Amino acid sequence: MSLSDYSRYGGAAEKLSAAVHSGRTSHAYIFEGDNNIDKMGFAKAFAKALLCEEKPGEGCDRCATCRKIDNDNYEDIYLVVPVWNESKTKQAVRDENVLEMQSNLKTRPTGGDRNIAIIEGGDTMSPTAQNRLLKTLEEPNPGTVIMILSENPEYLLPTINSRCINCRLIDFEAGPDNKMVSLAREIIDMVLEREFFFDIKKKLDGKLKNRRDGLAFLDGMETVLGEYIRDNSELFTKEKLIRAIDSVEKARSNILKNISYKYSIRDLILKLEE
Repeated sequence: MSLSDYSRYGGAAEKLSAAVHSGRTSHAYIFEGDNNIDKMGFAKAFAKALLCEEKPGEGCDRCATCRKIDNDNYEDIYLVVPVWNESKTKQAVRDENVLEMQSNLKTRPTGGDRNIAIIEGGDTMSPTAQNRLLKTLEEPNPGTVIMILSENPEYLLPTINSRCINCRLIDFEAGPDNKMVSLAREIIDMVLEREFFFDIKKKLDGKLKNRRDGLAFLDGMETVLGEYIRDNSELFTKEKLIRAIDSVEKARSNILKNISYKYSIRDLILKLEE
């Protein structure tokens, strides 16, 4: 699949494609999403966008480079995946695999002009492995791109988060009808009906008990806003919807920077009321 095939995950695919075309790609990304999100497929699609000469910024899915990426045998892509521990109780990325990856990234690319690393389950890396990875994030060789796939970026060290561009992937087409999506619909209705900020804040304080709840609520907000976009809703202009989604992402970024989730979400509501 090419990068545009993942547009259902929000605006990340379009932004990454634009970055490739403008020559402004970063050396490090965190692709964050729930376990139902095909983060590895998205990472490989981005690798195609970076390496495909037939259709740069997208990937053609036909050339030798794209086929090699699909078959996990492109010479300059290094995959790191979690493995089971001895007691078969959990999976984690091994320290020695991170070290091997770092060593590989120091070599000269043979297939093109980039070395690419994809770390699946990045939040399972030990603190030791993450601290070692910092060296590569701080001083990458030219052309290096590191993608960290994560369900729980809060388990990544703040120094890792701060050196990567975070892309939150949400399957808007799935439209999960969970409690946070329902809460998001209720809050948006309250905003549209011009209810008092105090009442909206009271509703949120009663439902959101911790940082994880706050991030889940933001996922719900993006799901509902995505529905408005798909349905061409007359309740919001397209420009206002774009601003709203941007405000949700800024709230998420603030929470990931350890700013209070309550403050970040209250600030989001004030922006939606403008």
